[in-house]
Amino acid sequence: MLKCLNNKSGFTLIEMIIYVALVGIISAVLFSVTFFVIRTNNKIIALSKVSSNAHSVMERMTYEMANSKYIYLPTSNFVNYNYDLSKGNQLSLATEIGVSSNENIAFIDFYVENDTLFLKEDGLDPIALTSSGVLVSKMEFSYYKNDLRESVTIDMTIHAKNSAISDSKTHLVNTAALRSF
Repeated sequence: MLKCLNNKSGFTLIEMIIYVALVGIISAVLFSVTFFVIRTNNKIIALSKVSSNAHSVMERMTYEMANSKYIYLPTSNFVNYNYDLSKGNQLSLATEIGVSSNENIAFIDFYVENDTLFLKEDGLDPIALTSSGVLVSKMEFSYYKNDLRESVTIDMTIHAKNSAISDSKTHLVNTAALRSF
């Protein structure tokens, strides 16, 4: 019976405390690394979504401006030309593309409502150009005209909707001239 009590094949209390501490430290490091990787991945996805939205919106607006007949000034609102803060920023274009059979001209409007950029074509419901995961925090149009052309500068900032990754934003500035002035 004495032989059983003196058996030293088990763990001591100090060894158990050291093992538990090591497992805790390794778990904390793994948790931190995993959290960092997930957060970085979410930032990359958000920045990609923001950048993709900003570039596709800018490309669409530039395309519509380049193919428009003229800028419709009565409903457009430019920061450097007859700016009316109550109207918000809006760009109205007159085009011959997509005109109904009994009309000569159609109108296209770009405007921001509830942090979403919309495209409104004559006779159609507005279409959201930005996705639900992004917000348009700045959209300003500036109007320029010389003897030969009308042009518009678009100053736009789009950022991620999720406040945890709000530092994911894109700021673009582009100037487009109408071809058919």
